[in-house]
Amino acid sequence: MASKLGHNAFTVQESVNMDAFSDYNYQQFDMSVDTIDDPGATSTYVTAANPAKKIVIYDTNGTMDNDDVMQVFLNGETDAQKGIKVDGGRNLPFTISGILMTSVIIKLADGLTSGSDTLDLLSFH
Repeated sequence: MASKLGHNAFTVQESVNMDAFSDYNYQQFDMSVDTIDDPGATSTYVTAANPAKKIVIYDTNGTMDNDDVMQVFLNGETDAQKGIKVDGGRNLPFTISGILMTSVIIKLADGLTSGSDTLDLLSFH
């Protein structure tokens, strides 16, 4: 934490501001084996100790088809919690902001994997 002190450090007000970021992380997921019944792809960088203020899900390799539907679960998955459904090819990149996210799980809702589906997650903290 000592490296974030000085003229570039956030004030208390700026640190709670959802548009002020002090760090970011990138992660790529292999979605070819994840279906709705599997545990899904879980971000290792978005945790309760390091919550994200904004995430961007995108497809750098262009492997997601228009018929690939994914579900995004924020802050843990429970039986009562519903996932956010996103059409793979049409609605990417997909951005979520405005809430603190302590976990991100991504699953392919239809299980229609082509064997090479990958997704990228950029998280801002």
